[in-house]
This record gives sequence, structure tokens and C-alpha cells, in this order.
Amino acid sequence: MDFNKKKAYEENVSIKITKAFILILAVAAVGMCILGPKLVGMIMTKDSPMIVGNARFLILLIGGYICATILFVFLFTLYAMVKRIQEGKVFVAENVSSLSKLSNLVLVACIVSFVIGITCTYMIFIITATTAFVTPIIRVIKNAFGKAVEMQDELDYTV
Repeated sequence: MDFNKKKAYEENVSIKITKAFILILAVAAVGMCILGPKLVGMIMTKDSPMIVGNARFLILLIGGYICATILFVFLFTLYAMVKRIQEGKVFVAENVSSLSKLSNLVLVACIVSFVIGITCTYMIFIITATTAFVTPIIRVIKNAFGKAVEMQDELDYTV
């Protein structure tokens, strides 16, 4: 197998693994949504920083479903972007837009998890820390893609 065929094969396998991972995450998220009240019940056994009782249960449950909704939109957007990349559409405006949307979704999850963390349970700060770390990384990649699209457009207009 020559170098180009091997590279194309490896990229195809990588994209298939990425798509499978996205689908597995979606299935796991559906499972967590179904088990939402039970999972919140387990969290309720831990101490709360501020809010207790039924209000805490509802905040945790509703916050969990808000985060799940964010996750589903994130996964759908990511899947569409991976599909475009698979089709050879890499440095296109749609991917810049998708990266912007992904960054904003992660930022919203950061804010939601922070509010839940300071009011209901400290353990969710793991999500807050992770999303706070990932948000600027996605934004940097979005900016790089944006510059690449600009440069590609300039080349297209020059030729």
C-alpha cells in the first residue's frame, strides 16, 4: 500500500471511530436522561453547599436535563462537522460556524454547571473545570479555521 492510500485509509478509520464515539456518547446520554431522577437521588445523599430538599432535587434534575440538551446539540453539530470533513469540506465557513456554536455550547454548560456546583453539589465542578478548559481551545481552533477560510477565499479570488 503506497503512502497516499495508507494515509486515506487511516483518515477514514479515524473518522469512523469519531462517528462511533459520538453515537456511543449520544446513547449514554439518553440512558442518563432516562435514569435522571435516580442519578439525582444518588447525588442527594451528599452534602449540599446551599440549597437542600425538593428545591435541590429539582435544580439538579432540571440542570441535568439542560446539560443533556446542550450535549445533544453539541453531538449533532460535531457529527455534522465530521461528516463535512469526511466529504473533503474542511476549511469552509460552515465548519467555522460549527466551531463557534460548539464553543458557545461548552461555555453555556460551564455556566450551568458552575451555578449547580455552588448551589447544589461541589462534585459537578469537574464539569465546570473541564468546560472552562475546553472552551478556549475550541475558540482557538475556530479562529485558525476562520483564518484558513479567509486565506482560501483570497486565493480563490486571486486565481
